[in-house]
Amino acid sequence: MTTRQAPSPERGVVIGGMLVLALSLLVTYGVLPAVTRWREREVQLERVRSQVAQLKGLQRQASELEAAASSTEALLAGGARRVIHARSSALGASALQTLLQGAADASGLVVDRVDVGPDLTSEGDLTATLSAYGDIHGLAALLAQLAQAPRITTVERLTVQINPALRGAPDVLRVTVGVRAPMVME
Repeated sequence: MTTRQAPSPERGVVIGGMLVLALSLLVTYGVLPAVTRWREREVQLERVRSQVAQLKGLQRQASELEAAASSTEALLAGGARRVIHARSSALGASALQTLLQGAADASGLVVDRVDVGPDLTSEGDLTATLSAYGDIHGLAALLAQLAQAPRITTVERLTVQINPALRGAPDVLRVTVGVRAPMVME
């Protein structure tokens, strides 16, 4: 026959300590990470909900925004000439090149070459050289296009030559125009 002994106080303390340890491990490695992930998901869901609400609001106002953009664009087109605004000098050079190419095309000149780069003598300015072929009317139209362009441009050099390759066509000119344009980095 075995007799049962009453649990000793030390044994109760050890069992209680093990229960406290098990409970703290469960809370530390189970409950707290789960609660943290849940809170992070709730924050992310709330952020996505607010973005969806903003997009829905923009979608509802799409026609009004289009009308406002069109009126602002028309106002700017009819207003004063502006400097080139760009995030980098490469983007500003691209905008100036597009402006020069468009002016030459509208003038009826055949563009041979357009070189654009930063002005090394003045910070923030761009310089460009446009080489093209055409007649005197195309040259006059090009200068008028540059004078009325939506961006500020200054013609600093102008070279006009009779095209040596086309001696039989005296009305065909080789035109080289040096242009400077101020640029503001955004």
